[in-house]
Amino acid sequence: MVRFLQTLAVAASCLWGAVQGQSDYPLCGLVPNSFTTAASQYNNYKTAIEALKNVTVATWYTDNADKAYLEVQKLLNKCGPQTLPVIVVYGLPHKDCKAGESNMGSNKDGDMYAAWIQQLSDLVANRPVIYIMEPDAVGLALAEDCAKKNGYLDNMAKAIPVLSENNNSLLYVDVGYWMMETAYNQTLVKETLKQFSSTGRVNGIALDTSNYRLTSEMETLCEDFGAITNNEYKCVIDTSRNYRGPKAGTGEWCNSRYAALGVPSTNNTANDAIDYFLWLKTPGESDGTCVSQGSDSLKGGPAAGAFFQKAFSLMWDRGYFVDVLKMAKFGEYSDNVDLPTDNSGTSYLALGLVIGGCVIVVIVGIIIKRRYDAKQGRRRYAENNIVAAPRTNEAGTRKPYLSL
Repeated sequence: MVRFLQTLAVAASCLWGAVQGQSDYPLCGLVPNSFTTAASQYNNYKTAIEALKNVTVATWYTDNADKAYLEVQKLLNKCGPQTLPVIVVYGLPHKDCKAGESNMGSNKDGDMYAAWIQQLSDLVANRPVIYIMEPDAVGLALAEDCAKKNGYLDNMAKAIPVLSENNNSLLYVDVGYWMMETAYNQTLVKETLKQFSSTGRVNGIALDTSNYRLTSEMETLCEDFGAITNNEYKCVIDTSRNYRGPKAGTGEWCNSRYAALGVPSTNNTANDAIDYFLWLKTPGESDGTCVSQGSDSLKGGPAAGAFFQKAFSLMWDRGYFVDVLKMAKFGEYSDNVDLPTDNSGTSYLALGLVIGGCVIVVIVGIIIKRRYDAKQGRRRYAENNIVAAPRTNEAGTRKPYLSL
């Protein structure tokens, strides 16, 4: 028995050493296709995109895209065996059931999802890799009936053991940052991770995936969660678009007008609770059409995943590369682009100018009318006096036209 426990301890030590060692591997990723397309379509973006090509951006393995499997193959072919490619796994049946911006996909049930996960596991094999599991799924499953009905947690509980069987993988479950804002919800997340860990391995949680919350805010949530879990789970934070954060008191998630390119992907986080800052969302790729969103959402966006030129231009101008690295702005849009309109589509500023112009016209008209009436009154008065007055010499006669 003692020998068995010693053997188990050695094995655990070796596994921990492998995981710790690979955290020092350099991150690796593909240049997003949307970057290449944008550089070819917008000549003034070429310098900026050349700089962004040096940032590791996650590759999404999703059932929304026919070529997702081939993209992962390309990723593994590019990245050497001592690098860490980053893969976002996004393929639950009926995913994104609340917002509905990314809910299409080929996985229609749990069996299809399991086969799809196995396909990814077979492709990666025992390569070092970072997995980010199912953005928003845990947050939705703990709060929304549609996610419970569609078995989000059950499907994830079957997928995590398959992917974590690779001892060289680091697996982080996206939990939805909003689920970390109260102690009660943090406890729900803790119990969910315990369920996942009972059959597989979970290294930590992902926060702010495809969102815009400040890194400092996410660090606080991570540290709070560490306090109730004895620091069992580390965190990764999506910093792709969160350099400035949203306007105070707002929580817009769909093509936020306050987006700004954040700190590039790195393991140099200066915080023991945070394993990585990662660009999980590709900057410039739309969150969706966002047609029902408020004024904090940019208007005119394409479908989720397509390049949104206006959003990219604004987030570049306000972000890390301009603010810290002092690269040139594009200067194509003002911060108040699209802001705001009434139901008729007329801006409040334009409406104010029209009303002001009308008031001025009315005032000028009144002044002109009064002067005209006064002039006419004097003429009539003078004419009446001429008729009634006795004849005098010309020098003593008042000439009405001289008084006007």
